[in-house]
Amino acid sequence: MAHITRREFVGGAVALSGLTLSLELPAQETARQAAPGAARPPRTPSAFLQIGEDDGITIITPAVEMGQGGHTSMPMIIMEELGGNWGRLRVADAPAAAIYNNPLFGLQATVGSFSVRGWYLELRRIGAAARIMLLQAAAQNWKVSPMHCVADGSEVIHEPSGRRCSFGSVARLAANLPVPQDPPLKTVAQYAIIGSSPPRVDVPDKVDGSARYGIDVTLPDMLYAAVKTCPTFGGKLKSFDDSACRSMPAYRGTVALEDGVVVVARSYWQARKALERVSVEYDLGHLAGLDSEEVSKRLHAGFDEPGIVARHDGNVEAALATATKRVEASYEVPYLAHACMEPMNCTARVTDAGCEVWCGTQNPQAAQTAAAVALGIAPARVKVHVQYLGGGFGRRGEADFVTQAVKAAKATNGKPVKLIWSREEDIQHDFYRPAAAIRFRGGLDAAGKLVALEAKVISASAPDIGRPGAPPFFVEAVADAHYQIPNFYVTGLNKDLGVRFGFWRSVNHSHNPFMMEGFIDELARAAGKDPYQFRRAMLQHDSEGARRQLAVLDLMAEKADWQHPPAGHSFGISAFEAFGSFIGTIVEVEVKDRFVTVHRVVQAIDCGVAVHPDNIRAQLEGGMAFGLTAAVRGEITLKNGAVMQANFNDYPALTLPEMPTVETYIVPSTAAPGGVGEPGTGPIAPSLGNAIYAATGQRLRSLPLSKHQLSLKTTRT
Repeated sequence: MAHITRREFVGGAVALSGLTLSLELPAQETARQAAPGAARPPRTPSAFLQIGEDDGITIITPAVEMGQGGHTSMPMIIMEELGGNWGRLRVADAPAAAIYNNPLFGLQATVGSFSVRGWYLELRRIGAAARIMLLQAAAQNWKVSPMHCVADGSEVIHEPSGRRCSFGSVARLAANLPVPQDPPLKTVAQYAIIGSSPPRVDVPDKVDGSARYGIDVTLPDMLYAAVKTCPTFGGKLKSFDDSACRSMPAYRGTVALEDGVVVVARSYWQARKALERVSVEYDLGHLAGLDSEEVSKRLHAGFDEPGIVARHDGNVEAALATATKRVEASYEVPYLAHACMEPMNCTARVTDAGCEVWCGTQNPQAAQTAAAVALGIAPARVKVHVQYLGGGFGRRGEADFVTQAVKAAKATNGKPVKLIWSREEDIQHDFYRPAAAIRFRGGLDAAGKLVALEAKVISASAPDIGRPGAPPFFVEAVADAHYQIPNFYVTGLNKDLGVRFGFWRSVNHSHNPFMMEGFIDELARAAGKDPYQFRRAMLQHDSEGARRQLAVLDLMAEKADWQHPPAGHSFGISAFEAFGSFIGTIVEVEVKDRFVTVHRVVQAIDCGVAVHPDNIRAQLEGGMAFGLTAAVRGEITLKNGAVMQANFNDYPALTLPEMPTVETYIVPSTAAPGGVGEPGTGPIAPSLGNAIYAATGQRLRSLPLSKHQLSLKTTRT
């Protein structure tokens, strides 16, 4: 299976041996997919699907590949309806263009677990329309009815006679036929590719070393750049002195940024060494005195301020006043960095004709726009060459590193410049997962039933994605809980503290479930109820969400054998909806002498139609590991307005010996696909905290574990 890079994809056409099959979307489909109020050109499926006379099938995928399997799952959807031969697949990254905007939110971005669930219907329609056109073309040649023809294995087959022809042999004729306005789609029962697990397209490149990430880009006459910016949030560059660098033979210059400097040299090491000699003076800004203690203080102060009402069922105050037992608790989580294995980097070349950018980006249009703004040119004059991403997790949806590279390249008289951030720059100048806190009040009746719940959600600079009339973005996994609680009141407050913030894998579902599901566990214990049965009782109502969450909860309990933890071990449980899927985790732990051993993690998900089951399991396991790292030792702390952590020695990742045994189960479903890449991150923290309570009686209301003198013990040598 060949992987076609962006460099081989020029002007909407891939270099194949023959013509391509060109399709047009029906007008009503284009209108349906347009973002509300947005004007954009009709989509042309030839931008997604191209069939050459060599029988090669090129899928141009709007989802970038950052390890989540987008280069495999997206083509599977088209190929399923097309009837294509998977072995003839080629994959190319989409360039920056509005035609690749996600149908669900109108942006060209691989974020929010929206790739499969956003594109599922549209890509099926494209594949189905292409199939019908190929059948019609072959039928014309044979002078038979297309009703008697089928497509399979990249061939058109006339069933009565057994006559066959390849897709490539009729692609030229098919390209001139009218597009079916409403092509029939397969039923789930007819799927042959969707629901299977073909080898991932990106794996061979990554195994044999031929994969090229942004940091691997090499161009003729290329220069290299290193950057350092103001250590405090909101700080600015006052002045710099590079006189000590000018005697270095490899030094090419220093470029001023708004908040720092970029040094350009013949090699990256030379750029780093020259950067050390540049004397920089900063205006540290008004946040120079901010520290983590002040962040926590301001979050907790928010509990006494009015917030936006996100949910208001019944009368919480009256129900709490008459409750047999009342429980109150406050939870808190810190800022977190993305810490991608590949640090931020970008290669740029600026000429009179415009600009070219090579980078791993989750948002090609953001990269294009950033370059255009930096140069003061139209976005159409910027070409973005999308590379593999060495980790994204939301960080590469930003384009600050693109701006820096383009500004450096502008000063080099047409030579390309590759900018690479140091690990320290990467950790200390991230767009951080916001710190947050929630104060809960709950009331139980004499039978131990939860009759009232109040939650005040406070977030430090949560991203606002603008959903008019909807609850605040940062109350997710709280206000939308599927538990049946007769009196339920949720408010949300955004405290903008000036710290750079951004989307972190699972976003609000990365931390709100730790707090919400942790408090639900507290309520179960206060009621004298089994935590699994307590949750189960609150899901016994007639809604699709409750039914699907209950199925996940029950499947986990069965597979973990909830009622019989191994001797000396304890279980913790959590489950909720995230990104259109229903996810849950049971954690089995052993705690001795402040050391926590996570022996086993049992996960279950109802993600609707499971496009690629093996990849779903891999994503859930990866998300769990990402979340476990954060729960155990993830914390960004501030002192005098600057981040104290700088590298993996003080912001460490989970190691292989610490990885628990993981079992992942997929609930069979015919519902529309939900998200997969992000939901697995959130459940591990609440389940771990609840398991530790079951083992020790110590309730964790803040993260990470290291704040509570608890350490993770390795499970294997």
